[in-house]
Amino acid sequence: MKPLTRGLLLAGIHLLLALGVAGTLLYERDTLPRVWAETTGFDPLLPIRGRYVELNLVVDPASGEAPSEEEPAAWRQGRVHVRGDRLVATLLPEGEYSSDGVMLMPIVTRGVARWAMVDPVAFFLPEDAPDPTRLSAGEVLWAEVSVPERGMPRPIRLEVRPLSPGSAPADTASPPAG
Repeated sequence: MKPLTRGLLLAGIHLLLALGVAGTLLYERDTLPRVWAETTGFDPLLPIRGRYVELNLVVDPASGEAPSEEEPAAWRQGRVHVRGDRLVATLLPEGEYSSDGVMLMPIVTRGVARWAMVDPVAFFLPEDAPDPTRLSAGEVLWAEVSVPERGMPRPIRLEVRPLSPGSAPADTASPPAG
């Protein structure tokens, strides 16, 4: 086989793989439930990895699973899912581990104990886009995420909103689950 033929064959295989991944992500974006989640984000601005912000998603606890005041720094593992128009964390039993769960740390926002995801999700930005994590006083960064049954949510878009009790972005429509 000639080198040009081998090169074209390899390029075709790479193109098929990239199209397969893109198709999977687009399909999941259309079929997975979506929700707006409050974030605590920061801009790592590492030039070798591109321009992006990392977002720690803040999730509401499932009923009876709020962070304990006796152990304020205790990290727990759980799963995140959509309940109504909120991103909710359900904790795994103490001592149980799941490879598809997420690590959660306790956080207090606006006087309410909630969970924040330890592992951040990355949201890639164009080079000329302003840093959405540089907020003025009284603003909160929200991310619309698609939430798979297991694993990490995937950010779709960001929005800065004024801080108010229970504030959520105006467009909270979610496609039906599954």
